[in-house]
Amino acid sequence: MKNSSKFISLFLLGLVAFGCSSGVDVTFNLIDPCSEVVLLHEGQCQHIQVTISSLDPQDPLHQDPLPRICDITQGSCNISGDELLGVARMVDILCFTTLDTPPVARASSQVMLFDTSADGIGTRTINLLIGNINEFADTTIVDSNSPDWGNCSYMGQGEIGRYGHSATLLDDGSVLIVGGIRRYGQGVEEILTTAEVFDPVTGEHRIITGSDGNPIKMMAPSGRAFHTATRLRDGRVLLTGGIGLVEGKKSTLQSAELFDPFTGSFGATSVMGSGRAHHSATSLATGEVLITGGASYNNGVIASYFNNAIIYKPQTNTFEQVSSNMSVARAFHAAVLLDPTTYNGNVVVIGGENVDGPHNSIDIYDAKGNKFYDNVNIVMSKNRSHLTAVRLNNGEVMVSGGKTTVDDISVDNGVEIFDPSIVPFGGFIAQTLTLSVARMDHTATLLDTGNVLVAGGANASNQGIGIADLVLIGSGTYSVQQLTDFVDPQRLLHAATKLRNGWVLLSGGLPSRALEAMPITQSMLFVPPQSY
Repeated sequence: MKNSSKFISLFLLGLVAFGCSSGVDVTFNLIDPCSEVVLLHEGQCQHIQVTISSLDPQDPLHQDPLPRICDITQGSCNISGDELLGVARMVDILCFTTLDTPPVARASSQVMLFDTSADGIGTRTINLLIGNINEFADTTIVDSNSPDWGNCSYMGQGEIGRYGHSATLLDDGSVLIVGGIRRYGQGVEEILTTAEVFDPVTGEHRIITGSDGNPIKMMAPSGRAFHTATRLRDGRVLLTGGIGLVEGKKSTLQSAELFDPFTGSFGATSVMGSGRAHHSATSLATGEVLITGGASYNNGVIASYFNNAIIYKPQTNTFEQVSSNMSVARAFHAAVLLDPTTYNGNVVVIGGENVDGPHNSIDIYDAKGNKFYDNVNIVMSKNRSHLTAVRLNNGEVMVSGGKTTVDDISVDNGVEIFDPSIVPFGGFIAQTLTLSVARMDHTATLLDTGNVLVAGGANASNQGIGIADLVLIGSGTYSVQQLTDFVDPQRLLHAATKLRNGWVLLSGGLPSRALEAMPITQSMLFVPPQSY
């Protein structure tokens, strides 16, 4: 859909820092999403606040961002050059109806990299997508050099939707989307071998291609879905396990591979030793990766579950067995690194299911001993698999949703809080907190504000959910706020990735579990409030 509304330009004019004599003339164009009007909607944007911040902890603007307020009729704000030319400076633009009310819309840049040579940076234009705060915006092409600028941006150029894929933030701020499953209708599926990148600067999805113009493919010829993808300290991405199509049947993969964003290619690692899917992969404080549990397929269906774990060692590109096993076999679980400064880099493994159905138990991985503690004996209030878990800024772990019985009709709306400070292994806090709807196979993302976005998922009827919640985290208090905007199309088995500017990308997924349901190509961006 072509964006027919006008954009508004803000001219930020100043002097080049560091003693250069040339001027800085930067234009920020605010672009409406492809499917809605934000800027000119009922005159909601009457005032603009421009804030310069930094991702660099050594930059003074990291802790104390610099705001400038303008009347929208002025059309420009004056900012000195040194305010733009920091190492990892970013621009955040808030839209107000009145200065006495909270902002209603927001546009955020990625990290700005200007040429600070003797010639200065001259004139430059940066297009930013603007969206309503606490709402979702369709991904939109904002690169004015593209013939499709202003149009919606789709995965796979609108032809290839994915579910069961991974979506990983890269060091340059783009998102690597790998593998997953494509459908052709009538129950015919393909497990994908390709990858694509979402670039938040241009708003475009781009299939990664080689020098011959053809899509590059993973090392696994069978494709890969329901795998894990973990960014390593050197910027490469480790892909482990998952399922592939072997002789027309879903089979578990024991292979792993590395994506190198510098070369745009995949490379091999040693094998994991046993094929597994629906497992977890957790970055440790050492830079190694803990891989726990998972399930194995036989003749296209899950046949067994794992209670063991392995460690990936980037230095040697090899896997090593953890010296002891978990208390139970589990897949469709969650694993979260606890605060390394307080809990020695330990990991809590929560819930999941095996042949007996969903579990309420947890395990604690002892990072120093490379083993799991015995006799932890800590349980949630309910069995949960297909759940989410996220570490909060206060060090606690928020668990939400999931299914509680073997069938998919017992879907839960509960939220539980794990407090690792309770001696000796932690424990769940007694409190009553529920999401607005029960959900499984959803996503939960920690925002820069410290709150948690819970989006999508499946209900007990196996339909995708369009309702999203904010779990508001206070000082020892928790509450749930249902958002007024919806995830559209509704989706389950999607991926959620927080971008460097704090926005959240929702990609892929299915609208329902029906065999005729087609994977979703339209990605969405959640627009959070400022965190400062």
